[in-house]
This record gives sequence, structure tokens and C-alpha cells, in this order.
Amino acid sequence: MTTSPAALPAPSPTTVVDLLLKGLEGFGRRDQIIARYFIDHAEELPFLSALELAEALEVSGAAITRFSQRVGFEGYPHLQRVIRQELRATLGIKPPGRQDAVVASFWASQRANLDILEAVSEQQLLEVARALVQARQVWVIGARSTYGLALTTEYLLSSFRPRVQAYSTDQLASRPEQLLEMNAEDAVLVFTVRRYSRATTKVTTALQSRGVQVLLLTDQGASPLGKIAHHSIRIPTQGSEALASLAPILSLMSLIASLVARELDGGHLQEAEQLKEEFSIYEY
Repeated sequence: MTTSPAALPAPSPTTVVDLLLKGLEGFGRRDQIIARYFIDHAEELPFLSALELAEALEVSGAAITRFSQRVGFEGYPHLQRVIRQELRATLGIKPPGRQDAVVASFWASQRANLDILEAVSEQQLLEVARALVQARQVWVIGARSTYGLALTTEYLLSSFRPRVQAYSTDQLASRPEQLLEMNAEDAVLVFTVRRYSRATTKVTTALQSRGVQVLLLTDQGASPLGKIAHHSIRIPTQGSEALASLAPILSLMSLIASLVARELDGGHLQEAEQLKEEFSIYEY
């Protein structure tokens, strides 16, 4: 029989993780296992049901509920809501500090981001590039700031292959009938960074259920799409105090586009350039 400490008081201004860490040594064995999972996977909890947690930990759903109550919450949904609120506060836009500190730390973080990016294996990049080459058509999707990345990626990839289209996931979520255009011969390249867009999660999940191959480029958080992606690359996005940096994602996407071009032996780039010349697109 698992022994547990007396119920803790209602949640205080400290975070849920702090609360669990403080009480960890006093928990019974089963509660320690649950608490440790909550601590290690705090960013995933907003996307996990009590049943999914119970299956992962090989305990009953009631055990998750009772544990949540023992540490001061009404139940797991209450604990989950509090964690979601804490993540929103932590990952939201923060007021900038002194200008000199922001500038120096920004460039330092960019150098660190690039160092981490070098650790992404060539094989992993080639698998994503080949999936983009082999697909009948490619959708590139994102929400808010990552929609800009999607548009840039559409431009890069369409230089080498046909049928590449960027979409805002907010737009797709409002007109879901457009998803019927995609099937198992296609691929969707998904951009998502914290705070993760609900529309992006819904659209990507729906496309995956239609057999579409999901290629995920995300930050180093716990994206809810990580479990359903066929290929997933986690990218450092450390930026300034106020905003995450999207530059590492764009750098990696430029590299992937180059690999796509190599796989296609240039693709239709030469014909596209000839058309641009005939239409006098550029000054020179």
C-alpha cells in the first residue's frame, strides 16, 4: 500500500514543479514516480490526458486524480490548467531589459544556436529533404510568426520543385475542407514554436490522420506534434529577452532547400529562371 504525505495547501505563487520538487522526498513510491514524471514532462502536461499519463506510468487514471488532489488541486484537470497558465506566463513576451544587455546576449545566443544546429545529423536532414522531393505535393504551414517562415520556405522550395504551397494554419482551421486536397502521397512541413498554436496542432493532426507525411521543425520544447511526426527536428530558438529567434529555423530550412536542390539535380530551377527573364522580373 502506498503511503502519502498529508495534503498540501492550495497552490501558492510557486510553480507546480516547485511544489512537487519540495514534496518529492516525502511522497510514497508510486507518488514519487508520478511526481517525477510531472516534473520532467511539465511542458507536455497541457497536451496529455489523465488516461494517457496513466498508460505511460502503468497506473490507474484514479491514481493520477488522487495524486493531483493530494498535492493541493481539485483534480488533474485543475493541475493541468495551472501548469498551462504558468507556461503561458513563462514563455510569453517579456519586457526588454537594458539595450546593451539585450544586444550582447542576443548575438551570444545566436552563436550558441548555430553551434547546437551543427549537431543535427546529416542523415536526419537528408531524410527530410528526400521526403520533400518524393511527395506529390508539399504544404508548408505555420501560425503567427511561423507563417512568415512558411512563406519563405515556399519560395525556397518552389525554385526547385512544383506544387509547394504555404498556408496559415488559422486559415486552414477556419476552412478545414481544404484538407481534403491532401492524401498519403503528400507531405506537410510544419513550423511550430512555443507558445504552440492550437490551430497548428488541429490541422497537423487532421492531415496525419489522412496519411499525409508530417515533417516537423520545432523548438526545443515539448511540441504536442512530436509524437505524430514522421520526421522531427528540434531547433534552438534562444533569442532576446522579449522574443525567440526564428533565424536558426530559417538557416536550417535554407540548408534543407539546398539538399532538395541537390536531390533533384537542380529541379526546374533553370526553366524557372528563364521564365523570370522572359517576364522581366528583375532589373538585372
